[in-house]
Amino acid sequence: MKWSMRIVMTLTISLVIAVCLSLLPKMDSSIGINSPYHWPSNRIGQVTDNNLPDLLVQVPLQMRIRKVELSSTRMSLDLSLPKNADSTSVYRDLYTIAQTMLMKTKNVNQVWVRVIDYSGVSDNASTQLVLAMVAERESGKDMDKSASELSLIQLEQELQNRFRITYTSKWQQRYPL
Repeated sequence: MKWSMRIVMTLTISLVIAVCLSLLPKMDSSIGINSPYHWPSNRIGQVTDNNLPDLLVQVPLQMRIRKVELSSTRMSLDLSLPKNADSTSVYRDLYTIAQTMLMKTKNVNQVWVRVIDYSGVSDNASTQLVLAMVAERESGKDMDKSASELSLIQLEQELQNRFRITYTSKWQQRYPL
């Protein structure tokens, strides 16, 4: 009798464990939707240190992000300017960053972007600032068109009319008029 009881108990416990394990993925996905660690792909959300990587992965950029800092209402980004980047890709990335951060977030009111030339340097002391932009939420309203729909001239005008952009001599050397 003892052996039959042990077998029944073992089967019962195994069955309970199997049912719990089969429900675990469903519980994980239902919790993950409203989790602060998950960024909604098409909705406006609050950016935190936990979901910032999820948001940045969704932003289609050609330049590489080197550094990101997030305060309560301001995001600062450092972008690395590749050697072969043209001015159109730089303007497209700046427009896309401003559009995403100002229109897909609730709490980011300012976006500071620095485009830095890291080429040919072994330490950060000899990096050169190429361009800087400060984008504010009020100026970024109604950015409905995507960056790919705009020409180089339209991108440049949109960015200069909406935001504060500072060009350095390095920009003028690299992209003369």
